[in-house]
Amino acid sequence: MADILANPQPHPTVVYAQNRPTVGPAELPDHQLKFDLDAEHHVAAVHLFGPKDFLPTETTSDTDDTAAWIAVPRQAENRMPSGVTLYIDRDTRTEFPQEATLPLNLLRELLHEFMRTGQRPTCVDWQRTDIF
Repeated sequence: MADILANPQPHPTVVYAQNRPTVGPAELPDHQLKFDLDAEHHVAAVHLFGPKDFLPTETTSDTDDTAAWIAVPRQAENRMPSGVTLYIDRDTRTEFPQEATLPLNLLRELLHEFMRTGQRPTCVDWQRTDIF
């Protein structure tokens, strides 16, 4: 994450968990975690999509085979309306909702959990989205 903070990114950063399955003849990852951040204001936002088995086992959900989510802080009082615009996709100018703004330390925790488990992190709440 230090490299990403030190070098402004032209598009939101996309990461994959190595221990997840791949799909199709091109063997693409079955999931994607994308985040945008503003180092100056110490905030970030996270978009995630993946298959039903991407959810932690203790999570019960009536989710479709593949779903997309946006991370939000667990408690409303921890939300950080920063006035900073963060993007899910800069080419289409698709913005994250303001309530999805996370402090950078929570982004770091989320990324570590994602790398460790290969599943949707549990350190934040998730809001379903139609944006893939």
